[in-house]
Amino acid sequence: MKKEKYSYKYFKEGMPEWKRIKDPFTSRIFYRPISFFLASLAAKMKISANTISYFSAVIAILSCVLLAIPSYEVNIVGAIFVNIWLLLDCTDGNIARSVKSQPFGGFADSASSYILVAFLSTSLGISTFLNGGLFFKPQQTIIIVILGILGSTSDTLMRLIYQKYKNSESELVEQGKLKKEIEKRVDKNQTNSFIVRLESDFGIGGILPILVLIGTICHMQDLVVIYCFVYYFGSSLLMIAKYMRMAIRKTAQIEKGE
Repeated sequence: MKKEKYSYKYFKEGMPEWKRIKDPFTSRIFYRPISFFLASLAAKMKISANTISYFSAVIAILSCVLLAIPSYEVNIVGAIFVNIWLLLDCTDGNIARSVKSQPFGGFADSASSYILVAFLSTSLGISTFLNGGLFFKPQQTIIIVILGILGSTSDTLMRLIYQKYKNSESELVEQGKLKKEIEKRVDKNQTNSFIVRLESDFGIGGILPILVLIGTICHMQDLVVIYCFVYYFGSSLLMIAKYMRMAIRKTAQIEKGE
């Protein structure tokens, strides 16, 4: 039976196996199936992948604003928006792979997620400070806000250090002083590595949006803030140590060969 162009089945069967394996378990069960339906609608309406990515960036900003407002009902809407963001994040990828990829597609997609992670944990910290949580009473201590800020900034710091390392590495590769290496986190053949699974399953593209929704509904946003702090702050320390160690090791190799 011939597949109807831009149907649900068209996008489902067009998804490469490496991406199917790399998808977090929450996406495989819930977000990705719905995103095939959304991609079908968007493609038939001639909505591009970049348009969806930029729209998801707006949703990301709105979700963080709504989560920081001292209103239980508004906070729930914000938490729902976080999950809508992830649906859109899956949808733009479906369209880029199966319909048409666009210039700056990677930028548009990444910018959206960076915006959400940069403010989400801080917004949850502010909300917990104003409304209280499981362990924190309203306006009891500013510590929960500080943990939220650290959770948000840790991911940004980690990405800045990673990007600076890759830029320096690329310069050395161009100079012929280093051989280019493919990292497991971006290697399609390493979709089941620990680093890839840690990044995909437990971050903003994995279980976190569901935790935000459950935590908001159950008045347990403080637990989500603590989770973000442990996950992002801990990950940043590990990644910073990793790239500094790699830089020191490769510096020694280059200087030894000179």
